[in-house]
Amino acid sequence: MNAKKANWTFLATILFNAAAMVILAIFPDKIKLSMIPALLVSQGIVLVPVLLSLIVTRTRLKGFIPCKKIKFTSVLMIIAVTYLSMPLISVTNLISMLFVENEANNLMAGFEGISPFLLVLIVGILGPMNEEFIFRGVLYHGYRQSGRVVGAVVLSSVLFGMMHLNFNQMAYAIVVGIIGVLLIECTGSIFASMIFHATINTTSMLAAFAQGAIGKNSADVQNATEAMSNLTYKETLCIGISVYMVIALIATALAGCLIYVIARNEKRTAHMEALGEICKIKKKEKLFSVPLWIAMGLCMAYMILSEVMTHMAG
Repeated sequence: MNAKKANWTFLATILFNAAAMVILAIFPDKIKLSMIPALLVSQGIVLVPVLLSLIVTRTRLKGFIPCKKIKFTSVLMIIAVTYLSMPLISVTNLISMLFVENEANNLMAGFEGISPFLLVLIVGILGPMNEEFIFRGVLYHGYRQSGRVVGAVVLSSVLFGMMHLNFNQMAYAIVVGIIGVLLIECTGSIFASMIFHATINTTSMLAAFAQGAIGKNSADVQNATEAMSNLTYKETLCIGISVYMVIALIATALAGCLIYVIARNEKRTAHMEALGEICKIKKKEKLFSVPLWIAMGLCMAYMILSEVMTHMAG
């Protein structure tokens, strides 16, 4: 798997996802899925094209995706990095909400009446493991073969954001992707980003249950916010951004320091320094090709069209 093959893999994933959406739209009465099966199917729709791509390209996962055992102390520090990263993720989410709806709240509205255990298992654990395997495992390491390490980090994270097919989740998914890659590189294991991502999702799900946010859409949240103060929804967001920005700056700096400590704990400091040398190599493979431009164009077109239709409906 190299950058060109990774681009074809992402395009295949987008087309497979688009085909599934068309089929569901054409046969809404014949294909009815409850929330749990729908969540599992959505994860499968993303995974199947990637697995087929690995088979077609004859990519052996051993040696391609690092998956060594992580020290228990490193696991604890990864969880700490996760919570230190949450203010940055939150402020990115709040900034995006100045322009688009909070899609996570809309998603939560469909979870009412579902077992918290099943939601944590599927949304909090299985989903992140699947997505990390695809984006930080297959795609990132495919792009990394090009020698463009920084480009591979950013591109794999942007594609991860685009795969959510809405601007709100795309914004903070990019941040999650970048931090996830840093954790993989400093530990030498895909398990690090899986722990990081699963901790974020599980914490979000448990917090939503604790706050009674399950079953409430973004309009309900907006109305409740305005009802509790004399400020408008956007004014409240701006205040939240200002507060979270300060917290995020401090917490992110601490997270960066802790990532360095994790690298030392896993004896990966030399590896991290070597990445800097790889970045200096002049002859590198191109990351972008026609299949990638097509895939990214399709994602952007869908997201823009969705926003236009949402505003027209409103």
